[in-house]
Amino acid sequence: MLEGLRYSVQTTVILANGNFPVHPEALQVLRNADRVVCCDGAADGLLAFGRDPDFIIGDLDSVSVEVRERFSDRVIPVEEQDTNDLSKAFYFCQFRGWDNIVILGATGKREDHTLGNIALLSDFAQQAFVRMLTDTGEFIYIDSTQTIPSFPGQAVSFFEVQPDTRLKTTGLEYPLDGIHFPKWWQATLNKAEGESFTVTVEKGAAIVFLAF
Repeated sequence: MLEGLRYSVQTTVILANGNFPVHPEALQVLRNADRVVCCDGAADGLLAFGRDPDFIIGDLDSVSVEVRERFSDRVIPVEEQDTNDLSKAFYFCQFRGWDNIVILGATGKREDHTLGNIALLSDFAQQAFVRMLTDTGEFIYIDSTQTIPSFPGQAVSFFEVQPDTRLKTTGLEYPLDGIHFPKWWQATLNKAEGESFTVTVEKGAAIVFLAF
C-alpha cells in the first residue's frame, strides 16, 4: 500500500463493469467502503455480491431493467458519449467532494477498456487521491518523490505517461537512474528488495503497478 493512505477519511469505491473482483484485498475494500458508485451494469455484480449500490451512473446500456427500476432513486443517467462510464462516475464523485477513491473492476472482459481505464489514472490523480486495484495488484500514479511500502520480491513495473519521464529508484533489484525509457515495456518486471522502495521523479510522471 502507498505511504500516507488516507484511512481517516471516507473511502468511495467506483466499481467498473469489467471482471468483478475476487482477490481478498479488493473484496475487503469493497466490503468496507463508505459508499459504492457503480458504472452501469456493475450494479448487477454488486447485488450478487450482497451489497446494494449507492449510485448507478452511466449511459445505462448494460444494467438490467430490474435493477434500474428497483434503484430508480439512485440512478444517474449520463448519455453523452465523449467519456466512458468510469470517467462519468469519477466526475460525479468529484462533484460530490468524494476525493479518496478506489477503483475496482476496471480490468478484464475487453483489453481496449482495460488499457483505457488504466490510462485514465493520469487524469484522475490530478484531482483526487485515487488508486486502482485488480485481482493481481494495484496501479498508482506518481509525479513526485515517494517512498512506497513493499515486500521482498514484490513485482514492480513502471509505465511512463509523460514524454521523456525520468525516474531514479532505490530499493529495487534493477535500479533506475534517470534513464528515459521510450517504450512502455522497458521499465517493467522489476522487483522490490525490502520493505519499501523510493522513487524520485526527476521529470514527468508514471503509472506504477505493484503486484500482490
